[in-house]
Parts: sequence; structure tokens; C-alpha cells
Amino acid sequence: MPRLPVVAALLLACSMFAHADPKGLANEKPVVAQKLSEFEAQAATVREGMQAGGVYGYIGADDRHKVEQRLDDMHALLQRHAQDEALTPPEKIALLNAQEEVNGVLLQNDNNRLECEHGARTGSRIHVTTCHTHGELMAREHRDQGALSDIQRQPQTQLPSKDH
Repeated sequence: MPRLPVVAALLLACSMFAHADPKGLANEKPVVAQKLSEFEAQAATVREGMQAGGVYGYIGADDRHKVEQRLDDMHALLQRHAQDEALTPPEKIALLNAQEEVNGVLLQNDNNRLECEHGARTGSRIHVTTCHTHGELMAREHRDQGALSDIQRQPQTQLPSKDH
């Protein structure tokens, strides 16, 4: 009977390693700081990434505002405890919740995030899977919107009437 817990523990460990991300990318989060100095460096990197051409360059205005607001909240919280570095349990929870909200928004808007779809192309019955990065899709969307806007700005010409 004592061997049963050992076998169960081994099976659990094997299943954890089988699902592990070899590059560690699944756990990569933009903001995970617990100290003010770490946070300020990460916040600067995030703000730089939200600029045009950055890794989060296509982030929407609402998401950008949400990220900025949470970064400011986290900065204020860590600033209050810059000397003693001891956060109360409710403050730790508030910091963690703000970090998770920022990380969720940023990961959703990461230009390197892969988006795949499976379906048939126009005129075909053969289903294929196509994958593009979020940045590529957003660049195409902006380019297409610009082209459509250019077409709509062109003056409309009237056809000559057939009633003479």
C-alpha cells in the first residue's frame, strides 16, 4: 500500500513535465514586479511597446487607457511602500489583480501572438489552416481601411444620361 502514493506522485510529476513549455513562453508576463525599481523598468518597457511600431503598437484606445490606469495604480501602491517594501495582504492582492489585468490586456494585444483559422478559401472546398501574427492582421486591416477610405474620397462621376 505505501507504494500507491509514490506512484501517484510520479504520475503527477510526469504529467506536469509533459505539458511544460520548453521555452518558458507560456508564463512570460510583461509585468511581474514586486519592488518599485523593477516595476518602473517594466512600466517603461510596456509604455514604449504601446507606441506606434512597438510590440503592442495596435492596442486600442480603451485598452491603452486601462493599461495606463493600472500601471499608475501599481506605481502609487509600490511608491507608498518604497522604503519598507512590506505590502499588507490586501495591497498584495490589489497589486496582483492589477498586474494580471495589465498582463491580460497586453498579451491579447501582443503583435507576436499567433492567430490561426481553419476554413475553405473562396472558390474551393479544401479546408486549410492559415496562421498570421496579430501584428500582421492589424497592419492588413489598417492598410485595407486606408485603401477603402481613399476610394471613398474620390469624386463620383456620373454616367451620361440616355435621355437626350
